[in-house]
Amino acid sequence: MLTPHDILGQNGSIARRLEQYELRQEQLDMAEAVNRAFITKRHLAVEAGTGVGKSFAYLVPAILQTAGDQNSDPNNDRNNNQNSNQNDAGTIVDTTLESPKPEDWEPDGDDPFYGEQPPHSIDSHSIDPNRELQQIAAKETSGESKLIPRAVISTHTISLQEQIIEKDIPFLRSVLPFEFTAVLVKGRGNYLCQRRLHTAHQKQESLFDTPKQQELKRILDWSRETEDGSKSGLNPEPDWGIWNEICCETGNCLGKKCAFFAKCFYAQARRRIANAQILVVNHALLFSDLAVRVQGGSILPVYNLLVFDEAHTIEQVAADHLGLSVTHGQVEYNLNRLYNPRTQKGLLTGQNLSGAVSRSLIVTAQEAVDECFFAAEHFFQDLEFWLQQHPGSNGRIREQRIVNNSLSGSLRKLNEVLRELLEKIRNPEERQELRAARERMAALAGNIDIWVLQGLEEESVYWLEASYSSRGTRISVNAVPIDIGPILREQLFAKISSVVMTSATLATGK
Repeated sequence: MLTPHDILGQNGSIARRLEQYELRQEQLDMAEAVNRAFITKRHLAVEAGTGVGKSFAYLVPAILQTAGDQNSDPNNDRNNNQNSNQNDAGTIVDTTLESPKPEDWEPDGDDPFYGEQPPHSIDSHSIDPNRELQQIAAKETSGESKLIPRAVISTHTISLQEQIIEKDIPFLRSVLPFEFTAVLVKGRGNYLCQRRLHTAHQKQESLFDTPKQQELKRILDWSRETEDGSKSGLNPEPDWGIWNEICCETGNCLGKKCAFFAKCFYAQARRRIANAQILVVNHALLFSDLAVRVQGGSILPVYNLLVFDEAHTIEQVAADHLGLSVTHGQVEYNLNRLYNPRTQKGLLTGQNLSGAVSRSLIVTAQEAVDECFFAAEHFFQDLEFWLQQHPGSNGRIREQRIVNNSLSGSLRKLNEVLRELLEKIRNPEERQELRAARERMAALAGNIDIWVLQGLEEESVYWLEASYSSRGTRISVNAVPIDIGPILREQLFAKISSVVMTSATLATGK
């Protein structure tokens, strides 16, 4: 029954491996406090300055609790009597809080799935892209199979993620006397979808201009060599507009019906994640998962231990992901994906629609896109005018309906035309692309309505932002909850067995 002292202590596993090893007492104190919090199922805040070695101080307990022989009785913990409320610089500040009993944090039958479920999905029940993974999660939830002990390590910066995955974890593997699995978790948009790449290559003339076609060829060549299909393996990074047309995308997956399913990069990554004991994520993905869980789905598998490193950033990241933001450019980009009137390219062209689709219905759809462009131009111009008329407001909006919102109505009208098209199309790939586009239109319409009517469930702040460039003024509408505490308490701290927050600088409310 190993303890952090057995690994990090003066005569521990690391000391026996490194001849010049020097004990860091503050690191050991932190590791024992984290281990104690994990065992007793409590939450913990740790302020530890640069040089303490925070990553080992939480990784060692996380690995011991998920992969080691950890059936210890907290009453017999040799460190229980140590005082962890030390105030010297760089030492720990233990603010353990009561957390739920095990039966409280295990997910219930309403939240059994790994699969991402967009909040404004339409017809998404007809496709089940993650059935195999959902079955694994359902078994965990129902008790049919043993719940996999799992810890999530969440960081803010890529550099810290790389350090943990590429340096810290390989070293700990070399000194620990047992095996454990650790995976870097990326959002699905980081993975190439081979079906979408194949389709885009076939229809490139009707989708892309010549420079983008050349970029598509470069990615096609790379796809034959890559092992994991991750965007990080492309050098230089791919064109943003091209990658969005060929990456794995929520609501745009055929699952086992896909001809490329057997070698799907994202499905392979999900299987690795489903069987891993340590998941390394960034805060953005962690809070994306939390936002999806509020809607009844999930991105990450069930986990019972969570560590926030660089925890001083989580409030801002959480607010960004639990609020909403819509930009003029975002609306235009999604409309252009359907049909660009200047280039006459996009999904809504005769070359990209098969089956019993009449020319008149295609023209009707293109006209509906034009109407949305027109409504978007007026909507965002009116918002810009409002900003000009209220120069001292800092963009803060304190009342509903400051401008007329015809944009949401135009987007919904477009949605109805897309529904008619979906009824005519027989090709499953074309249907899925169009269904995903329809979901995006619904999400934009819904979020704009929420902003105009100030309709977020939580008490929130609403504001406008203007950015200026050579291409003109760009307006965005934004809203975030004023107090994210209740959401985090309900969706995170009340459901996760033990949450550890650590940073060189942590502030607590008085």
